[in-house]
Amino acid sequence: MTAEPTKPPRLVVGIDLGTTNSLAAVRAGKTPHVLRDRDGEALVPSVVCFHPDGRALVGREAKAERLRLPDRTVFSVKRLIGRSADEIATEARKLPYRVTAGERNLPRIEIDGAAHSPEAISARVLQRVKTIAEQALAQPVHAAVITVPAWFDDAQRQATKDAAALAGLDCLRILNEPTAAALAYGIDGTKDGTVLVYDLGGGTFDVSILRIEDGVFRVLATAGDTHLGGDDFDALLADRILAALPR
Repeated sequence: MTAEPTKPPRLVVGIDLGTTNSLAAVRAGKTPHVLRDRDGEALVPSVVCFHPDGRALVGREAKAERLRLPDRTVFSVKRLIGRSADEIATEARKLPYRVTAGERNLPRIEIDGAAHSPEAISARVLQRVKTIAEQALAQPVHAAVITVPAWFDDAQRQATKDAAALAGLDCLRILNEPTAAALAYGIDGTKDGTVLVYDLGGGTFDVSILRIEDGVFRVLATAGDTHLGGDDFDALLADRILAALPR
C-alpha cells in the first residue's frame, strides 16, 4: 500500500491587534519571529483614514493624515470595540471623528454619511496585517490567534473575532495579552510557577498575575487603569501645553 502524503501543518499567525499599533508573528522552532513589511517595518499603526478621494488608507499612510484630516481618520478604535454607545460616550467626546449610537445602541463612526462599526475598522487593520504576513511568508494566511487584554469581557472578545472574520481570518483562539507576553519572553510553560506581567499599551496600563501549572497558563488576577496608556499621556501633555499658551 502506498502511504498517503502527510498534510503540512496549518499555518497560523499570532496577531497583536493593539490600540496604537498592530503586528503579526509566527513561531520558528521555539522562538517567536515578528513579520515585517517590505520596508522592514514590523508595526502597523491601528489607524484607518477615509480619504475625500474615496480611498481607504490603512496603517502608516492613514496615520500621516491625522493632522490634515482629523475628522476622517479613525484611531484607538480598540477602546470602542464590543462596548455600547453609552459606555464609550465620555471617550467619544474627546475623539476628532464623529461617533454616534447605532442599532442596538452600538457605537458607529460616521464619515460621509456612512456608519462604520468598530469591528469593520479593526477588520481593515487586520487585513493590512494579514497582507504583510502573506508577503513575508510567501504563502496565504487564513488562520490566526489574536491577543486581547485580560480584562476584555465576552462581548469585546466576540467583537474581536467578528473583526477577524470580516478580514478573512479564522480566529482559532483569543489569547490574553499577559499570557502572550509571558510566552514571547521565554516563559514556555515547562516550569510551574507564578508570573507577574506589566502591560503598558496605547490605551491601558495593566498588571496581571499568571499561574503556570503543567503547561497551562491561568490568569489569576488582573488590575490596572483602562485610561492610562499612550493615548492618555498624549492627551495630558496636549492639555498642559494648551493651558500654558497665552490667552
